[in-house]
Amino acid sequence: MAKQRILVCPICGETQPEIKVCRVCSTLLDTNGLLLAEGAIGPWWVRKEELTFRPGITYDNLAELALSGKITLQTIVRGPTTRQLWKVARRVKGLSHLLGRCHNCGEHVSPDDRTCDGCNAQFLKFTDRNNMGIELGAPSKGETGGMSSFLSDAEILDTQSTPLTLPPKPEVQQSPESVETDEAEESVEESVGSPQFRSLQRRLEQGKRRVLALTISLIIALILIGILISTPLG
Repeated sequence: MAKQRILVCPICGETQPEIKVCRVCSTLLDTNGLLLAEGAIGPWWVRKEELTFRPGITYDNLAELALSGKITLQTIVRGPTTRQLWKVARRVKGLSHLLGRCHNCGEHVSPDDRTCDGCNAQFLKFTDRNNMGIELGAPSKGETGGMSSFLSDAEILDTQSTPLTLPPKPEVQQSPESVETDEAEESVEESVGSPQFRSLQRRLEQGKRRVLALTISLIIALILIGILISTPLG
């Protein structure tokens, strides 16, 4: 009789017979299911005794739990803003405002607020999956209205980012003659690439096309006139 294979769930560590769905954390144990589960792993934990060994979750998942009522002001959580120390949710920066309270002064706020009217504390989102918040510096943060993994394609296209720029050219010592030559070349390049030059160039091209169209029209008109003249009247 063949021995039954034992599987260790990569997400919660539960040992079980080789099956398709983990019987503890309900993770699909195929390639796609594990990729989805891995993408949801982050530096935030919600204390649940029945899921002691489950990994942390992302900020977006934490916010979704808060806004859907699955996390309350009394829920025990930890994350980058608590330096991975357990704390009640109403005191957790980045989370408590989603539950209707300021983490700093306890004032009633809205989840859409950016700052507290009572103490001017900022309400930010902490979305860096690789920052546990235990370094000397503050954890990475982002504006509340910034990019989210739940954005639609239209919202993603509507976002703005800093354009890429070329690195600065290294300065090289040059002789006076070469400096004058370079300055002359730069002035020519600037004039050629200037908006005024491009506008003039477009006007010249439009003028050429207009002259060509008029010439063709004139030739066609002359041909038609010649045909009419050569045709005897009935």
